Amino acid sequence: MLRPLSQYFRDEASPRWRKIVFSPETYLISVVIACFATFGGHLFAESPKISDMTTGLIAYASIALGFCVAGLTISLTLPEPRFTLKLARRKDGEPTSAYSDLLFVFSWTAIAHWFALIILFAVVLFADGAKTLLPPDHSTLRTAVVACVGGLCAYCFCYFLITLITLSQVGNLYIKDLAKRAEQEKDSPATQ
Repeated sequence: MLRPLSQYFRDEASPRWRKIVFSPETYLISVVIACFATFGGHLFAESPKISDMTTGLIAYASIALGFCVAGLTISLTLPEPRFTLKLARRKDGEPTSAYSDLLFVFSWTAIAHWFALIILFAVVLFADGAKTLLPPDHSTLRTAVVACVGGLCAYCFCYFLITLITLSQVGNLYIKDLAKRAEQEKDSPATQ
């Protein structure tokens, strides 16, 4: 498991590390973590319970993970070879193509949700589900853990939205490509 994971990070994430690190999503999770650390003790002292939060988040992350894996599979089998070749061409100086970026969005989002699921299952196993997120007598470590889990979940929410938007953009690009081709075929002398 470690070898394919390190290969994925080397081959797929490494060329995109600037886009990953210096993104609005990263800034947002920093804000979420800071808010949990600063205000969490006041906001979450009485509710919600850990079991309520983890149950909902596990259900969401499972559905999103399945969506991403299905989307990745469908993206690998795009129906139009000319459109796929168009996406696969690299622009000058770019380390990746639009097609590899599309596949990366699905795989990165799936990995983020997989990681969130692992963390959330660990919370279910090791935390008292009947307690609130940050009860009045909570420790600094508990605040840090809740803040990091909250930040990870916020990151997953953002990336799932990015995945949906990316899918929509590829669909629009495909429609434009089909319309352009239809116009060219209509205007060609062979069809007249």
